[in-house]
Amino acid sequence: MAMKKYSFHYGHGHKDFVIDSDRVIKEVKMAAMEPLQDIKASVLDAIYHPIGTKPINEIIKPGQTVAFICNDPTRVANSFDFMPILVNELNKYGVKDEDMRIVFFFVTHRLMTHEEMVEGVGEEVAGRIKMYNSDAKAQEDFEYFGTTSRFTPVLINKRIYHSDHVILTGTIVHHCFSGYGGGRKAVLPGCAAMETVRHNHSFMLDPHSGLGKTTGNPVYEDQMEGVKLWADAMKKRGTDVFLFNAILD
Repeated sequence: MAMKKYSFHYGHGHKDFVIDSDRVIKEVKMAAMEPLQDIKASVLDAIYHPIGTKPINEIIKPGQTVAFICNDPTRVANSFDFMPILVNELNKYGVKDEDMRIVFFFVTHRLMTHEEMVEGVGEEVAGRIKMYNSDAKAQEDFEYFGTTSRFTPVLINKRIYHSDHVILTGTIVHHCFSGYGGGRKAVLPGCAAMETVRHNHSFMLDPHSGLGKTTGNPVYEDQMEGVKLWADAMKKRGTDVFLFNAILD
């Protein structure tokens, strides 16, 4: 019996295991991509030359408030690489540290500890900016923004609604039933109430949901519709929404 050995990333280390090679259907590997050589230059290029919106310096005004949405530890984002750059750039345009906040999204995962928050965004940012968990079970923390055509009630965390600007962060990566992570997922399910998440995620049982699928995927389409209800309300009250995503290799 021929055995095949594998080593997978797991937490801060690796898990090694062996399996009968006859049980391996296929090995799927991503095309090799060169990591960013100059992270700061790449971040600045992204926020000053964004897609479909004005550059950050034309959006931010002195004295305004900003809410960042950042990944929890179960999603690789390397927020500690880009958050100091984003925060320092906002300082240049008159946004004070005390007028910024970070909301960590983890859907229905456990709450993050303070130590995990610090590790997530780095000591510099954690020591300057207020940080919060978006607890899906804390009903009083959410506001209602309507109901999708699939009857999902859209309840989103108040901490990201009552700000002049919301900056969504995270990574674009395959997702096993909602197609792709990144983008709208920072809001729904990321900062949504348990009732919203439970109803949306029930569509994972639909045969049209799946890895890399967007068109016809009820989970993805329901999320997009729900986030639009929230974003339209944000726009109506004059709040700007800006997306900063990295690609996970």
